[in-house]
Amino acid sequence: MTGIGDVVAIYIDDKPSVYARVEEITQDIKPHWFQVRLLFLSFPLQETTWILKRDYLDGSPFTMKEIPMKIVPLARPGTGVREIPSKPLSEPGEVISIEQMRKKKKNKTPDKDS
Repeated sequence: MTGIGDVVAIYIDDKPSVYARVEEITQDIKPHWFQVRLLFLSFPLQETTWILKRDYLDGSPFTMKEIPMKIVPLARPGTGVREIPSKPLSEPGEVISIEQMRKKKKNKTPDKDS
């Protein structure tokens, strides 16, 4: 459930448009509706209050003036589980020293017929 302090992505017409932080959620006069104060994380910062059902705040699509909208809750930073690979990303290769490369180069004789 989305709560105060959570960051959400707001989709307008099925396109991600802006991030916002939920500043306050209060009961509206209409039953099952809430006044949600949002701080849009844009330049300049802007605040607005939308009257929404809980389902809308948790990701269900809705419309505003016939424009499709959706509020997508985002995971809090640091709560994602880092996946540790079960095997190394690459197989270890042969290590050759510079000295070995110099010896190989000295032992090669240039082909005079070419």
